[in-house]
Parts: sequence; structure tokens; C-alpha cells
Amino acid sequence: MDEKTYLLQVNSMACAACGARLEAGLKELAGVKEAAANVATGRVRVTAAADLPLHRVIEKVEALGFTVQREELRLAIEGMHCAGCAARLERRLQEVPGVVAAAVNFATGSATVTYLPEATAPDALTAAVAELGFKVKEPLVPAPERKPAREAQPFPYPLLFAALFTLPLLWMMLAELFNLPSPAVLHNKRLLFALGTLIQFGPGFVFYRQALAAARQRSTTMDTLVVLGTTAAYFFSVANTFWLGGPTYYETSGTIITLVLLGRYLEDRARRQTTAAVRELLNLQPATARVLRDGHEVEVPAHTVAVGDTVIVRPGERVPVDGRVVGGAAAVDESLVTGESLPVEKKPGDAVVGGTLNLNGVLHVQATGVGAATVLARMIRLVHEAQERKAKAQRIADRIIGHFVPGVVACGVLTLLGWLLLTGDAARAVLQTAAVLVVACPCALGLATPTAVIVAIGRGAKAGVLFRGGEFLETAARVDTVVFDKTGTLTAGKLTVTAVEAAPGYTTAEVLRLAAAAESPDAHPLARAIVARARSEGLALPESESFSALPGFGVRATVAGQIVVVGQERLLKEEGIAPTPLQEKAAKLRDQGNTVIFVTVSGKPAGIIGVADTVKEDAKAAVAALKQIGVRVILATGDHPAVARAVAGKVGIEEVRAGMLPEEKAGLVKELQTQGRVVAMVGDGINDAPALAAADLGIAVDTGTDVAGEVAGVILFRGDLRGVLRALKLGRLAARKIRQNLFWALIYNTLALPAAALGVLTPVVAAAVMALSSVSVVTSSLLLQRARL
Repeated sequence: MDEKTYLLQVNSMACAACGARLEAGLKELAGVKEAAANVATGRVRVTAAADLPLHRVIEKVEALGFTVQREELRLAIEGMHCAGCAARLERRLQEVPGVVAAAVNFATGSATVTYLPEATAPDALTAAVAELGFKVKEPLVPAPERKPAREAQPFPYPLLFAALFTLPLLWMMLAELFNLPSPAVLHNKRLLFALGTLIQFGPGFVFYRQALAAARQRSTTMDTLVVLGTTAAYFFSVANTFWLGGPTYYETSGTIITLVLLGRYLEDRARRQTTAAVRELLNLQPATARVLRDGHEVEVPAHTVAVGDTVIVRPGERVPVDGRVVGGAAAVDESLVTGESLPVEKKPGDAVVGGTLNLNGVLHVQATGVGAATVLARMIRLVHEAQERKAKAQRIADRIIGHFVPGVVACGVLTLLGWLLLTGDAARAVLQTAAVLVVACPCALGLATPTAVIVAIGRGAKAGVLFRGGEFLETAARVDTVVFDKTGTLTAGKLTVTAVEAAPGYTTAEVLRLAAAAESPDAHPLARAIVARARSEGLALPESESFSALPGFGVRATVAGQIVVVGQERLLKEEGIAPTPLQEKAAKLRDQGNTVIFVTVSGKPAGIIGVADTVKEDAKAAVAALKQIGVRVILATGDHPAVARAVAGKVGIEEVRAGMLPEEKAGLVKELQTQGRVVAMVGDGINDAPALAAADLGIAVDTGTDVAGEVAGVILFRGDLRGVLRALKLGRLAARKIRQNLFWALIYNTLALPAAALGVLTPVVAAAVMALSSVSVVTSSLLLQRARL
């Protein structure tokens, strides 16, 4: 059955137990296959059957006591001629992933769309309109900037209200403890009752609401503990105020509520800093662009720029789209995708990436990628997706949290009974029970892993290294062997034809023309080099038919009625063709460091083509750095051993496996794994996909194919091989931070619960310690932002 994935920004998810309750509640909805809540980002990813409407998922979330962030956009539509057009457009808009509701008004020529900002964007809506032949004019209501919901933190009015009413209660308590003067009015129990009630059911009502929502789902959360603890202290004080005549503890319940609210405010503030890297990427997206229309410069919203438009970028401005320079020259800061601060000179013909900064000069850029198809949009999407994927340590913590709150409630009951039986002091029993309930902190445990993962993924993104989930960070920490592909990975992939040799009966021009015609549909760097050489010599390339790529071997196609095979020497052997007339010339080319490509026509050798590549400037340094941290480095390539050894010698790799087919590379990975090695495979092409998938950690160089990127756990933008070292270092740093966070969270709860139960901690101190525990875990994770990679 087809599935859909929804990403929802959820408010009021205050603790890890809330996230667990939300996951459990969503899984009860018919059609939901999986639900994963991330408390650190406030998002939940839902995988459901394709026929489950999005609004049903949202209704379920809100029935559980949470709210879902939605945004509304109004568009002016041109080209609607009847009510049928409006109905057709409305149906199409409702099919866009992330759209909650759409209403099209034919009379006003407008469309109002409610959508999830985490799942779609205005450019996706305008693209859907364009698909039906309509046109979007300027948005009637400008699209809001897509920033995480947690960026704008609302003013904490409930916290302020609670603090103001708690101060008199605290002053009364301190006056009694230290024999300080206090106004007579504060000795009035009815006044204390009024202040305590205002706090308990004013700012404290949020805890009751969330606890009640959890109870309806037969679940418990941190709110349950706060409600039980403060309610016990509050109603015990009410009984003493009106009936029993004993001391009151309104300051205890009021202070607990105030401190918990303060802790959540500080925690939320710290958590928003964990997504700083994503916000920085979002802020790189220009809101407007200058486009040449009919020879005139027009400023338009950036999301309305179409492929083929020419955009003008002035000094100090960011490039609004991916494109190719067609005029002008300038130095461009590309640090967002390379991690390097040195500017890159751009001239006509060079590619530029949306979001990069023009430092000087004026550029005319022809758009090749817009909206969601840009490199920057892809980076943001990958980072968002990565932050929602749970690491193994987080899944273990989630299982612990599922039993944590019920366990704490049981401890509270035992504490109450124990104090009553051993001392008979009901007041002390109630206070220490409240301390036990309040001091327990599942939040620290629940935030220990996701906050570290989010900060690490964001830090990697800024350095041009994109992890696709927390589990890959964990794996990167354990990698001890790295296997490199050669072409396009260790080498620049900018191949050039160095020699063409013809067999008797053929000319070099004919060999090159037939080979280029056969290779023209292929995207492999070798194919591109051969086609480029043929075109540079002005050769007319006939159409190829029945093209088929043979990964690891070459290609086969029909050209001008003849079957042309272009590829490695072993391909000729597979075809039963003897390369004897060309072997001596091929050996000479290989000795010179060339890759040799054989060309056969209708089953007979026609010629050979020598192709050379240059080693990437950073390859040798990257290999040396990996060896320095104790990583074993291997070169695995489908090329001839002589060529492989020549490249390996240049970059400092001693272990070489040459002449390998794609499945043999995967076999090498598995062989290393059976030896107990944790293997990372670095590659860029379709022939690397099996090995990337087989490896413990697949690292795709982004100059490669989509297939390589789909199976890899890490993507290196712009092919910077130093990113391999950065990925491994970041994985180790993140794993260490996760262990630290989990250790302190577990130690905190292990020590705090007995201390509260035995009377060492008062409820007020317990609340303060609990608030600080989760804040300290998040703050600890934020230190990863300073990691030197």
C-alpha cells in the first residue's frame, strides 16, 4: 500500500513523556504506520497510508491536547474562465503534500491555502497552479518567511504572573525561617489561600490541561508529576486553612509551579539555539530577486523566478537561485556549501549556488534550479529530515521514559506511606511526596540525545557535511576503515581525452565519433570526456539507439545501424572479442597513468581512447589526516591496476583493489565487515551505490548521481574530501556528548529521587534542581557548536 509522510510542527510538547504520549496516540489512529516525535525541535513525523487525509492526522494531534502550526497564503490567479476551472484548481491544490485546506474563489480570482510550513512552501503551490495552465500574480498576502516555530519565543506572561504572586508567599516563608520582619497581612491564611489559588489555577492550569489530556489517553507525563505534587501541597494547605488549623504550604506549590515554568522557559530558549544552523540556512534565502523581463530589470518575489530567467545579482547581495553565470564576473563566498571561507571567482559559464554571497562585481545568472530544487533548499530539507530521525540511543531513552513517570508515581506513594508509618507526620509526608514527584526529570533523559544530534547535524551542515540522521552520527563515531572510489571521488572527475588510437581499417576520427555517439546518453565522467572531445573537434554525432549502460563495464548502443560497444577491456572479454591488435598500445597508455577505453564495432576492435584525470588538491591531505586518527584507507576502483596504483601513489594510499565490478566493491565492504571492521564507503556514481548501501556508513560526494545520494548516510557538498574527516570527527564528538548527557541525566535521577524521598531535598529545592537539570543537558549539547572540524 502507498504511504505518505507528514511533518508537523507541534506546540505544547513540553517534555519527553509528552512526545511518547503523542507517538502512542497517533499510532492508535487507523492508517498511521509510524509516528516519531522530537521534543527538541517540536516536530513530529507521521508515516501513514496514502488515503489517510492530513486533516485527520491534525485532528488527532489536537485531540491529544497539542496544537499544530499552520500558515495561510492567498494567491491571485490569472486564467480561470469558469467555476469548473476553480474546482479543478482547488482539487489540485489539495493534492499538494502539506496542504491542509484549499479554497478557490472564481468570482474574486483568488485562492486561499492553509498549509504546514514544515511540509511545503509557496513555490510548491505556485508550481501546482502553473501545472494546470493558470498563472499566479503577486501574493495578495505575502508569504511569511519560513522560520522554525521555536525561533520567536513568546513573552512568558504565565511565568511573570506566577512569579509576582509567589514573591509574597516566599517572603512569608523566609521570614519564618530566618526570623525576619514581615507585614501582618501576610499572616492572614485566607490571603495566602487567595494567592496560592491564583497561582495553582492560573499559570498552573497549563499543567492540569496537559495532565488531563494525557489521562484521557491512559498515559502520564511530566505534567502529571507536577500536578500531583503541587495539588497535594495545595489541598493539604486548604484543609489546614479552613478546617484543621495546621501550617500551610501555599509557597511550596506556588514556588514549584513558578520554578517549573522558569525551567521550561530557559529550556525552550536553549533548545531554540540548537536549531540555529537551520535558521542560518533559512536566512540565506533572499526574499526577492531582480529578473530581466523584456529587457527591463524587475524586482519579484524569489519564489516566482522560473528556470531560464536571467537574474541580476549586485555586490553584497545573495544569489536567489541556482544557475549559471551568463554575464559579468565576481568573487562569491560559497562557505555555506563548502565550509571554506575563501571566495571563489565566477565568470561566464561557471555555476553558482542560491544563497551564496556576491562580494564584488555584477553577475547575470541564468536560473537552472529554483524553489525546492535548489542546493540550499535541498540542504535545508535534508537537515530537517535528519533531525527527525532518531538515533539508537534516543530510542533506548524513549523506552526508559515510557516506564519512568509511572515508576516515579509509585515512588511517591511509597514515600507518602513510609513517612506516615515511620513518623506519623502528615505534613512532612505530603511535602516529601511532593518533592519526589517534582524532582524526577524525564526531560533531561529525553533531551540528552536529540539536542546533541540536532546541534551536531547543524554544525556539520555549516561545514558542508550533511548527515541524514542521528544513527549515521553514531556510526561515524565507530568507523575505523574508509574505502574510496577513484573516479570523481579521489580524482576531480574532469577527465580529458589524451590519445585516440585506431585499429587497422578505422581512422581516429571515426573511432572517436562512434564512441562519442554511443556514450552521449551516459552521465559518467568518462562518457562526458569522450563526447566533449568529439564536439571540440567538430565531429557530427549520429543518433544512438538501444542504449544500455553496463555499470562497471561500459555501454552498448546501436549507431548508424552498427552495434558499438565502449568500455573496459573486460567488457570485450564478456562480448567474446579479442583485443589483441590494441593491447600493446593500451599498455603504453596505462603506464602513462591513462584510463584506457576500448571501442568495438559490430564485434570487432575499432580502437582505444586514453583518458586522464587529475587528483583532487585536497585528496592527499584528507588521506593523511584519516591515517593520523588511526583510520585504515583503501582504494577500490573498476580501473586497471596500473592506473589505480598511479593514483594511489599520488594520494598516499597503500592498499589498492583494482578492476572491481560494483558488486565486487560491495563484496570488499562485506569482507572487511566480517573482519570486525566498521566500514565507510566514499563514492559518487551509480556504480558505487551497491558498496555505499553495504557499508556501515555510506558517504556520497555530491558531485555524483542521485542514486549515490539516496543510499548514503552522509552527503559531502561540492566534493570536498576533507568532509570525510569532518564527518568522522563530528560523529565521535557527538557520540561522546550523547554519552555525557545520558550519564548525567541518569545520575541526576538516580541521586535526586532517594534524596527527595529521605527528606534531604525540600519540594522547592527539588523543583529548582529539576528545572536546572534539563537546561544543563541542552546547554551541554550547545557546546558542539564550537567544535573545530
